[in-house]
Amino acid sequence: MRIEMEEISDVRFKQRAVIEFLTVEKVLPIEIHTRMQAVYGDQCVDVSTVRRWVRRFEDGELGQADLCDKTRGGRPVTDFKN
Repeated sequence: MRIEMEEISDVRFKQRAVIEFLTVEKVLPIEIHTRMQAVYGDQCVDVSTVRRWVRRFEDGELGQADLCDKTRGGRPVTDFKN
C-alpha cells in the first residue's frame, strides 16, 4: 500500500507542475484539465482542483508554490481499484 501512496503523490506533484507551466502559458483551466485528462486518464485531478491551483499560481505563488502534498491528519486516501 505504501508504494501506491507514493505513486499517487508523484502523479499529483507532476500534475501541479503541469498546471503551473500551462498557467504561465496563459492556458485556461478547462483546457489544462482537458489536456491533462488525455495524459493522466482516471488519475487526473478534478477540474475544480485545476482551477484552485491556477488561482494560487495567478495570485503570486507562481514559481514559489510548494508542489508537494502537505502532511495532514485524518484518514489516508485509499485506492478503490480492484
